[in-house]
Amino acid sequence: MNGTTNGTADTVIPNLFLVGAAKCGTTAMASYLGQHPEIHFSSPKEPIYFGRDLEHAWRLPDLDDYLALFDAGRDCRYVGEGTVWYLYSRTAAEEIKAFSPDAKILIMLRNPVDMLYSLHGQFLFSGNENHASFEKALAAEQRRRQGRDIPRTAHFPAGLLYSEVVRYSAQIQRYFDVFGRDNVHVMFYDDFAREPQAVYRAVLEFLGVSTEHQPDYAVVNSARSIRSITLHRWLTNPPIDIWNPGRWLPRGRLSHGLQWRAQHLRGRLYNKNVTQTKRPPMTPETKRRLKGMIGGEVENLGRLLGRDLGVWV
Repeated sequence: MNGTTNGTADTVIPNLFLVGAAKCGTTAMASYLGQHPEIHFSSPKEPIYFGRDLEHAWRLPDLDDYLALFDAGRDCRYVGEGTVWYLYSRTAAEEIKAFSPDAKILIMLRNPVDMLYSLHGQFLFSGNENHASFEKALAAEQRRRQGRDIPRTAHFPAGLLYSEVVRYSAQIQRYFDVFGRDNVHVMFYDDFAREPQAVYRAVLEFLGVSTEHQPDYAVVNSARSIRSITLHRWLTNPPIDIWNPGRWLPRGRLSHGLQWRAQHLRGRLYNKNVTQTKRPPMTPETKRRLKGMIGGEVENLGRLLGRDLGVWV
């Protein structure tokens, strides 16, 4: 048993957090870890409980509902969840530390240029983004900092500040400062895509659990396209905002619970309405511009992690 309690001996507290980054392979890693006999992973993978500095319509705000996600893991050494926006949050690291002081932290990173292009595609499907052009979405960032040009269906406006999302070095430093480097394990998407077994084994060694387990290394969360445009419009831009009841109900536990359940239903319908596809490549001009924008950040990150990341720029 994980042995962590919160007031009662029967309460199971998560002690493993896969905190991000988005579009970096976390869904696959969570799937593999969840198959390990000593590890239980929450379903849904991303309850979005911590990170109170970020407004997110899909947040699970109730503590009892959050803890219920981990009941099935009471006999496991680790119980975890994988909310990718905890890395982006300025407060999540300290919130998690206060809640689960002995927690282990997992972080996955990807070339920021590729990550942002993939994130933009996901936001288009989920209704968080309304600019189909990646270039227009990037150009809208300054207006969005001022609260303008935010889609009515946006569930996570802060995510539309694309240049801020990939400030990895400062984000990781927060977790190093709060948890100590020994309790934080950083992985890279390219390594994971090339050698998933080796990266998975390194995580198990970091956690101190059996390395003999071999999960089903199936492809998880690849690029997608829409099956039904009509259903997609109802999921992302309905005539009335049926997916966010918290906006039109009095604040309280009832509205919070309905909000989370509505978004969970929306997510399930959304997943059934997509099929796997390959997105057209980014234009060379946009790629060059982004590389110039993130060059300094990549340098800082390389120094922080002691790894040559020159291939990213």
